[in-house]
Amino acid sequence: MNQRYLLLLALLAPMALADDNSPAYSQCMDKASSTVAMSSCIQRETQLQDQRLNRVYKQLMSKLQTVPQKSLRDVQRQWIAYRDANCTFHVQASGGTLAQLEGGMCVLDMTRERAAELERVLSPGQ
Repeated sequence: MNQRYLLLLALLAPMALADDNSPAYSQCMDKASSTVAMSSCIQRETQLQDQRLNRVYKQLMSKLQTVPQKSLRDVQRQWIAYRDANCTFHVQASGGTLAQLEGGMCVLDMTRERAAELERVLSPGQ
C-alpha cells in the first residue's frame, strides 16, 4: 500500500469507528485499499443509514398529531437541503483526490446523526 492510501486511511479511520455505523461498514473500510473501495463502503453505509432515517421518520410521523407532523415534514425538507448544500461545500472546499470521499463522509455522518436525533425524539430517554 502506498503512502497516499495509508494517509487516507489514517484520516478516515476515526470516522469509520462511529458508534452507529454497521459492523459491515467497519469491515469494509478495514479491507478497502483504494479510494474507489472506500467510496463504495461509504455509499453502501449511507444507503443503510438513509433507510434507518426513513424508517424512524415514518415511525415518528405516525405518532404525531397534525400540526407537529407538518412541522417535522417542513424541518426534514429543510434539513435535507442543508445536508446536501453543506456536503457539496465540503467537496468544493477540499478539492483534490479526497474531495469525493470527504463529500461522501459528510452525507454519511449527517444522515447517521439525523437518524439518531429522530430516534431520540421517538424514544426519549433511551
